[in-house]
Amino acid sequence: MSVYESATSLASEIKKSKEYKAFQKSMQELRADEKSENLLKDYKMSQMGLQSYRIQNKGIDKKTMKRIESLENKIKNNKKVYNYLKNEEKLIKMMNNINIILSDAVENDYK
Repeated sequence: MSVYESATSLASEIKKSKEYKAFQKSMQELRADEKSENLLKDYKMSQMGLQSYRIQNKGIDKKTMKRIESLENKIKNNKKVYNYLKNEEKLIKMMNNINIILSDAVENDYK
């Protein structure tokens, strides 16, 4: 089996995984609710802004911090967004672990 065939097989296995299926389901539920989808967009934008503050080593003003805290509270109370984020995190963790396994296979060749 070639490397590309193995990668195709791995991609198929990923799509069959419980992590991927849970993510897909939560994404469909989220997209069916415009209010929840907009809340997620606002949250992701605020996270990018927060990251920008950190990269630039800037302090976060009270108004921005209050807005982020408010969004986080709304997410905790919105089952669709909360489940989406939880399932997204699990899928990303699985994908990161797969990347580590693949990287470890050739890491010694770079030393």
